[in-house]
Amino acid sequence: MRSARWNRFSKAGRLTGVNLARRPTLADVAAAAGVSRATASRAMTGNPNVNAETRERVWAAAQALAFEPNQMARSLRTRSSRLVGMVLPDVGAPAYGSALRGAQAVLEQAGYQVMAMNTERTPEREQAALRTLYARHVDGVLVATSGGFLEGDAPVVFFDHVLADHGLGFVNADNHAGVVTLVRHLVAVHGYREIAYLGAPPEPSPGGVRLEHGSATERLDAFRHAMGALRLPVVPEFVVTSDHAWSAAGAGPATRALMELAEPPAAIVAASDTLAVGALRALRAMDLEVPGDVALVGFDDPVDGDLLDPPMTALARHYRDLGEVAAGVLLDALRGGHSDDRVAIRVPLELVVRSSCGC
Repeated sequence: MRSARWNRFSKAGRLTGVNLARRPTLADVAAAAGVSRATASRAMTGNPNVNAETRERVWAAAQALAFEPNQMARSLRTRSSRLVGMVLPDVGAPAYGSALRGAQAVLEQAGYQVMAMNTERTPEREQAALRTLYARHVDGVLVATSGGFLEGDAPVVFFDHVLADHGLGFVNADNHAGVVTLVRHLVAVHGYREIAYLGAPPEPSPGGVRLEHGSATERLDAFRHAMGALRLPVVPEFVVTSDHAWSAAGAGPATRALMELAEPPAAIVAASDTLAVGALRALRAMDLEVPGDVALVGFDDPVDGDLLDPPMTALARHYRDLGEVAAGVLLDALRGGHSDDRVAIRVPLELVVRSSCGC
């Protein structure tokens, strides 16, 4: 049963007692929601002084009335477009799709709309995307850069791939701690010593721009550190890379190269979910058993990782958290709460133990 605040709505989803013969106005929304026009305006522009229940009631009334605020007029009046751009290397990748959903959840709750731009991991498309966003006078931008970043008038928060000395700061996974956790589990729990690493090529990216915090570089460095801390050798032939897209297809040849060595590794650390799935597929094609012939763990938990054969031991998915936290940092800046110091936030990761490692 719906609560009393929904009683203004009919079964057809329209408001009772409101004249719909003309284009609905903000005053209509306010009347339907039972608030003042000023409160309705504040609710629809994400003012933090409006409580969640009132904001929900106002947005429900606006939706039922099919109210469409004049964004151009509002932009000229308030110098705010209520738009936030999000630049993604591959919008079809589950990881970046999760980041987008996380950012949307935070920003839409605050009255902003998200305009996502897909760059296909190319600097040229990233530059074109940013030009488009700046031309739309977005209030802010969230960027996972592929080396084509351009400065604009809007504040920027980086996530996942980060440029040095740009923007308000960055939000990234704790790449170092994550890889160390995987290596220590393989050694401490299972006693593996011959451990290989399957990753993407270290930065610089295809655009030739050195990243301050590139995931490929950080994860490889963390693997070398973890092995050294455990006094285990890093065999050069045991460090292989896929491609800059972290693709499952690219993981196949790299995995085969590992397993065709005269003395192949006993375990593989895959630096992403896509690489882990590509490695598993290649091992199956070679009639090798996981974990019988070689153990396999992944940095990101593949989609439905518990349904793989065998279920994948991996670090829990974190990209939705990246999107949420990065959006929160940007939102704080848009509300005037940002200091001059660059933000640096690392999202912690949790190991999900399944049977691909031998557990």
